[in-house]
This record gives sequence, structure tokens and C-alpha cells, in this order.
Amino acid sequence: MKTKVFLTTTVLAALFATVTAGTGFAQTTAPAPGTREITREVLLDRIYGGWAGMLIGGLEGLPHEFKYKEQPRATLPDFTFLKNGARTDDDNDFEWTHLWFMDKESVIKLPYPRLVEIWKANMNSGIWVANKKARDLMEQGVVPPATGSAAHNPHAWYNLSGQFCVESYGLIAPGMPQTAADIGLHYAHIAVSEEPLQATQFWTSLIALRAFHEGSLDDALQPALAAVDPKSCMAEVVADARKAFHAHPDDWKAARQEIDEKWRVQRQWNGNSTPLNGAAVCLALLYGHDDFYLTLQYAMAIGHDADCNAATAGTVVGARLGFKRIAALPQFQMPDRYVNKTRPQLPAESKISEQAETLLRVAERVILANGGERITVAGQPGYRIKLQSPKVLERLPENPHEPQNKP
Repeated sequence: MKTKVFLTTTVLAALFATVTAGTGFAQTTAPAPGTREITREVLLDRIYGGWAGMLIGGLEGLPHEFKYKEQPRATLPDFTFLKNGARTDDDNDFEWTHLWFMDKESVIKLPYPRLVEIWKANMNSGIWVANKKARDLMEQGVVPPATGSAAHNPHAWYNLSGQFCVESYGLIAPGMPQTAADIGLHYAHIAVSEEPLQATQFWTSLIALRAFHEGSLDDALQPALAAVDPKSCMAEVVADARKAFHAHPDDWKAARQEIDEKWRVQRQWNGNSTPLNGAAVCLALLYGHDDFYLTLQYAMAIGHDADCNAATAGTVVGARLGFKRIAALPQFQMPDRYVNKTRPQLPAESKISEQAETLLRVAERVILANGGERITVAGQPGYRIKLQSPKVLERLPENPHEPQNKP
């Protein structure tokens, strides 16, 4: 992707168009430049929607994980939404563990030595690939970010944890993509580096932007690219997914095969890599057109690491729609229940609504730490958020590893 995108806060504010009264967004005659106002209730609904979307996508996507490699699924799958409630899985419990301690200890970016303590106490089951190697390195005295360096961790240069372990950091930084990316990078560095960090910056920024963006999903992808190194594979796969979608607007399988031929067959990125799966998520989002159920169907049917991809897609769309709209869908059967079977220092069972409240408390800390403030909006408690433009915070190294140049 050779075209760079620059957005000022004025342009960003225009992108986040003011909507009519009754939605929980402020409607004023002279809003402060570069800010957005939102009620606590609406922000909670957006966060809850993104978090529930991640849980639903990740857990309902498990039957499709690595099932469709050379070809996509023949048909879009039918499913209901977690009729037995949610549970721990690596698509959600790494983030839930970090968020729980962030809330309890009133810290946005937990120091790496503290994270080593948390990981040693909690990350001992339900952990694989780059995360597993990072955990093993901690036993040898290695501390992040070295645990996520390709020099120590052979999976760090490609692994998908740069995508599926970071989405919630976009939820806690609404309208603040730079802050979302910064938090995401801090935690992603535990297990990955290089190309996966470009995915971290893209997905956290996109989710942060979706808190207020009222346009199409296709329109939202372009601004988020400003958070990605233009030389990266992540920038290229987003462009490729958009190109394939517009070339085959009524044929998702043709678009999927076009992406697969280039990125899996020719470029040789594996099914657990951020470029191949990032393209898959973008296709699901584009063909889903902000329809929550349809988007997850595409994410599952397109294949590769389908549970992770459905979790990411569910977060992106859920943050835009909000929980109330997801709960009104006919497929929704999810009780307000989350069972923890993997992270011993966290509660054995909690309500998903309580998890959303935890994210909101952390989000308030993030808002206030970045120039925002508590205010009253239309007679209700709310926030004035200081908007940010997406920006590349970490570029690729000069000679990044790729499948033809493995460490």
C-alpha cells in the first residue's frame, strides 16, 4: 500500500458526524473542536456490544477453526448465540485477565515485571504457539518485550495473537486510535513483534474509530490504515481485500480464492499468520455490511483461523451496533454468564454485563488520561472525549522476517 493517509482532528471530527438527539450523543450548536460527547449509557452499550461480539464470534467459531484451508466452506453456517453462556478461551481470556488486573490495580499499562507475575500465576493452560513460547521464556527469566522478540520466540514474526489478543484495547479507547494502538502494542509485545504488531495497530485503531463512525464499513477501513506502516503486509492485505470485494461484490468465494492464492499459496503465509487472517476478516466485514450475524457467518466460512477471525469481526461490528441491537437478533440466546476454567486468580464465574462494566471503568480512566472529561450529556452522565487521528506508532524493522526469510 503506497498511498499514505493523513487525518487531522478536524477531518476526524467530520468523519464522526453528529447524529440526532435521543441517541446518547451530544448535539450542540458549537461543539468543542476535535471532541465528541457521549452518555455513559451509550458508551457502555457500545463496549458491551464489542465484548459480546468477541465472545460470540470466538466461541461459536470454534467448530470451524482450521477446517477450510484450500477452499472455503461450501455454505454459510447457521448458528445461535451461546445458549449456554460464554467461557474462557484464548480469544478472550488473555485480554480479560489483563483488563481485570488493569481495573483492580488502576493501571492502564501494567508494567512488564508485573505481567510476568500475572502470567506465571494464570497462563498455564489454554495457551498455544507464540503465547506458549512467551510463557516458557518467562520461566527462563526472560521478560517482555524480549519474550515477543523473533530472536527468542520463533512464532513472534507471524503469529495471530497480534490480532486476537488485542481487540478489547480498541473498545477502551473510543475515538482515540493512537491510544488504543499504544495500549495494544504494550500487551502484544509480550508474545509477538514485526508484522503482527502492524495487525495490532490496525485492529485496535479500527475498533476505536468504530465507536463513533456512522459511515459504511468500507469507508472505515481506509482511515484505520493510517495506523499501519505502508510497507507492511497488513497494509497490503487490507487493500487486496477491498479490491477483491469490489471486483466480486456478489461472489465471496471468488474473492476469498483470490486472496488465498496470493497470500497462502504464492507468499506462503501460514494459516496462523496475521496477513492471511487479516485479509479474511476484512472480507467478512465487507461482505457482511455491518449485519452482525451475516458477518460472523462469512468469517467462519472463509476459513483459516476462523474462530479468531470471527472474534475480531464480531468486535468490530459489535462496537458499532451496540449490545442492545445484538440482543434483539433472533439468534441471540446467550445468558448473562461467563465461566472461567483457565485463569485461577480471576473469578470462577461472572456476568458478561459485569465484564462490560469493568471495561467501561478502564475506558473512563483512559478517556480522562487522554484529555477527556466527565460531563452531563442531555441530563445524563457522560464523557467529552478528545478525538485522535490514527497514526503509525511502530514501524516494521528494516529487514522483517517473512516466510521466505524465517528466523
